[in-house]
Amino acid sequence: MASRTVVCTLLLLGLGRAATAQIVDHRHVGGVTVLPQSVMNAIGQQRWFFTHASVGANMVQGMNDLNTANSTRYQLVTTWVDYVDTEMRADVPPATPAAGTIYESDRGNPGWADKLTIFDNSVQISGWRAPTVDAVMNKMCFIDQDAGAADYIASMTALQSSYPRTAFVYTTMPLRIEEDLDNVLRNQYNAAVRSHCAGGGWLLFDIADMEAWDPTGVQHTFQDGGQTYQKLYAGYSDDGGHLDATGQQRIAQGWYAMAAVLATDPIFANGFE
Repeated sequence: MASRTVVCTLLLLGLGRAATAQIVDHRHVGGVTVLPQSVMNAIGQQRWFFTHASVGANMVQGMNDLNTANSTRYQLVTTWVDYVDTEMRADVPPATPAAGTIYESDRGNPGWADKLTIFDNSVQISGWRAPTVDAVMNKMCFIDQDAGAADYIASMTALQSSYPRTAFVYTTMPLRIEEDLDNVLRNQYNAAVRSHCAGGGWLLFDIADMEAWDPTGVQHTFQDGGQTYQKLYAGYSDDGGHLDATGQQRIAQGWYAMAAVLATDPIFANGFE
């Protein structure tokens, strides 16, 4: 599978210049409100599969809230997929998956290595891949600060190689508000995932970066060992980690920015062959 650097017209996202668009971060969130309706309609035909835990549930709530507020513009709806605990995989897809649907499976927090196994089994055994769905996404949670970024990357890379017509969307690990070692570890994990995606032209939904920038355009950071690290902006959370209504809407808008790349860029829309 050849590495590709994707360049799209970021006027669609409200940015003033063309740039590599495989990493969708805080810069793209605000532009979703001015995306052409034609792009939103194309997003409304997509089918996603998403494995997650509690912050993922916050994201799903944000997507539901956008749809409830304006279903003509925000057309994606969510559908629960059972998790088969004894087989470490999501349940099988429906016979006819519906367009405009995010199939979400809350597999909880069994441990970061098990999360990779669950996603792998869900794609390969249960069948959550193209042509059943267009895009698939496996997100770690903030409790997975010890997760191996190399293991996550290896899991995604192997699946991409096996199923080249499926859009595998990488995500960064959500942050917390604390200025501690755990948040340093989350940042280091995220840096490795960003580097991989930037170097290979892969799709990255940079949740952590969206969490770190407040609505006024200020990035929230802390210092440790002479390094600067991102932290969750406290205004997006009621408990220091999970997303409140404001945070949920922000990350949901980010999801639409990610979906817009799939809808408008032919490389990602048509697979990696």
